[in-house]
Parts: sequence; C-alpha cells; structure tokens
Amino acid sequence: MSKPDTVGVQYLRVRVFNYTFADLPSGIFVQALKLPMGSILIDAFNLVEVPSNAGTSDVLDIGTPSEPAAFLDNVDFKAVAKVPFTASRGPFAQGLILGLTRTAAGTAATTGRGCVVVQYVVKGAADEVYG
Repeated sequence: MSKPDTVGVQYLRVRVFNYTFADLPSGIFVQALKLPMGSILIDAFNLVEVPSNAGTSDVLDIGTPSEPAAFLDNVDFKAVAKVPFTASRGPFAQGLILGLTRTAAGTAATTGRGCVVVQYVVKGAADEVYG
C-alpha cells in the first residue's frame, strides 16, 4: 500500500448549548446548535446541572426539527444526570440543526439548568496538513 505524500489532520470540534428552564417553553422545539455540512457526531450528551422543580413532570427531547426526539427521548429534567445521545450519526449532507423540546406538567418551574455538548468532525476538512 502506498503512503500519500501529505496527510490532513482535523481537530475535534466541540459545541456547547447552555439552557435554563426559562429558555425552553413547554411543547416548543428550540434550536440549540447548527453544525456544518458534512458533520459526523463523535460524542454527544445532555447534562442536567440543576434539576427543574416543575410540579408533576419535566422531560426533554433532543433532535431535529423533523425528528424532535432523534437523539434523546424523555430525558428527566428533574434529576441531575449526564445522558449520552442514543444515536451518533452522520455525515449530515445538509448540516445538522439540533434542538430541544421540553414538556413540563404541573406547577411551573422556577429552577432548572443544563447544557448539551456535541463533539464532531467535518468530513473532508483539515486543520493542518503534514507531508
């Protein structure tokens, strides 16, 4: 097997979306991150840092506008937890719009904070070239 004269190296890219209960109205898809064309998810997770104090229940779905629960479905926003995405996919030919949909029931929340962390690479991109 021949060795190419030059080799492209790509750094891992990381995007973070911080949110609070006030940023996520119940039942509405909220766009969080937009990844470029050719993105491939390496690792991704949701981290609830401060639990919601909504009355009965408070859950999050994470996905795309066409599949709102494509990556996480009914994650408990009332418990501190780090929950990895259930699917790592790509490359996304048109890019990826990632968002959250919160469904709260009972007394309105007055606390709740978390973040979505996505690690990805972009197919065909190179940050440095060695040769």
